[in-house]
Amino acid sequence: MNAPNIHGQRRTFSASSAVDAQNAILTDIKTEDGTTWADMGRVLGKSDDRAAAYANTAAAIDLPTFLFGCKEWGGRFADPLLGLVGGRWADANAVCTGDDQAALTLATLLPAIIAIEADNLTEAHELTPHEVLIRRVNTLTACWLDMIAAEKGQAPR
Repeated sequence: MNAPNIHGQRRTFSASSAVDAQNAILTDIKTEDGTTWADMGRVLGKSDDRAAAYANTAAAIDLPTFLFGCKEWGGRFADPLLGLVGGRWADANAVCTGDDQAALTLATLLPAIIAIEADNLTEAHELTPHEVLIRRVNTLTACWLDMIAAEKGQAPR
């Protein structure tokens, strides 16, 4: 394993850029939804003047307020803020199929399996060196089958 995989890419941002993003998000949501600051405050668990201050001052929202915003508006609220650190919003039941690069995983495993099956006999000791990839393919295909079952209105396996 190399350092970039352990430490990742460092993203820098200033506190003021985070507050500016917060201000813009809250103002945009209020405008787009045609709500009042009292409405915004109810969602955020704050008073109307506090909600307005979060959109118009250098006051950073606290964690519970952030979570209330996420609960109500999801990625619409969270993505611009999470994007500052390279993150994104995903619902808890979302399937992010691109995260495991399924095609690459399958393509990496396929030549080894073709070689193993060349003698028409597959033995465990031949598969063992490829266990990690086999397990990854198993996880991916199980996910795909669950997605297909959900689309057909069936219970996942």
